[in-house]
Amino acid sequence: MRAYVFTDRKLERLAGRFVRLDIDTEKPGNAAFVERFPIDAWPTLLVLDPVTEKVVVRWAGTATAEQILSLADDGAHAIRARQASEADAALARADALLGERRHADAADGYRAALAAGGPRWTGRERAVEALVQATALGGDSRACASAAIDALPALPPGASLARISAQGLACALDLDEGPPRRAAIAKLEPAARRALGFPGVLADDRSWLFDVLSSARAAAGDDAGSKAVARRWLAFLDGEAARATTPLARSAYDAQRLQAATRLGDPARVLPALLASERALPGDFVPPTNLASLYLRLDRPKDALAAADRALAHAEGPRRVRVLVLRARAERALGDAAAARETIARAIREGEAFPEALRPRSALGEARRVRQELEGAGDG
Repeated sequence: MRAYVFTDRKLERLAGRFVRLDIDTEKPGNAAFVERFPIDAWPTLLVLDPVTEKVVVRWAGTATAEQILSLADDGAHAIRARQASEADAALARADALLGERRHADAADGYRAALAAGGPRWTGRERAVEALVQATALGGDSRACASAAIDALPALPPGASLARISAQGLACALDLDEGPPRRAAIAKLEPAARRALGFPGVLADDRSWLFDVLSSARAAAGDDAGSKAVARRWLAFLDGEAARATTPLARSAYDAQRLQAATRLGDPARVLPALLASERALPGDFVPPTNLASLYLRLDRPKDALAAADRALAHAEGPRRVRVLVLRARAERALGDAAAARETIARAIREGEAFPEALRPRSALGEARRVRQELEGAGDG
């Protein structure tokens, strides 16, 4: 978004009305902000009341320039506390609950806003997407998939419905195997496929659609279909990267290209791109982290270890935990189980030392799984 959305001249309309602040949530110097305003998904957009310093609008995920303008207007409306309709007031209350990370209560609030607003309410599209977001962030995959299915006939084709289709399908794939899961996938997979052709969809969201569609085919046991989607996905990402005008913008697609190439069964094809990113962005921990992950897939643990060490030299805060996990995996692949155990213990120790709001839950979960693998293997 930094490279492709915030540069849109439409956003100049916000000048003089809003102050934009970009926060890198993993930098230690920003810990106080993140503790006060916890983040569940990246990117997240917040509109803060400058007087009360409370979140009046919280938006998890990408947004187009037009949607950012709408979110800003909603925030200004809430701050001014003008006379609002019942639906608008309910939407503001739900946004506040989401700002407090009370996901289930926020979801109920969005449902109340939708019920009050009716089918012609101008806030309907945003409220529906926020409902799907809230249920997903709260871990209620069944409610998330159900809300997405309900939205399919109610919203026009566009960026919002594309994200709802992607999130809904992702939630459906998270359900336990059984008739409800298969029924949800059967409804959401065609919707996600149609959404690939919607106008105004950001590249990140189109990539997400390819990702979940490939995963859906794999879940159905259709390996050929999964690879066919992955092939289109990688071609799309290669095209986006080729059109990028800066090394930073180009590197934004690296992790997704690696994922698509891995799904296709040919991760080595993205090696030149990842090497180019590291050359172009010295001092950035992300390119060598991607390289470490790729080298492990290519059974090149010595190169993976070297790349992880280069990443650690620049990584700060919670992001170090993921790099340490890659380092431990490389050490184990090299036969040095003692070093791997020491590194994974360090990863867990560093991760658990962060305040709750900063704790990298996903990376810590992976670190604990690696620790179990090492203990179970009984490597000397």
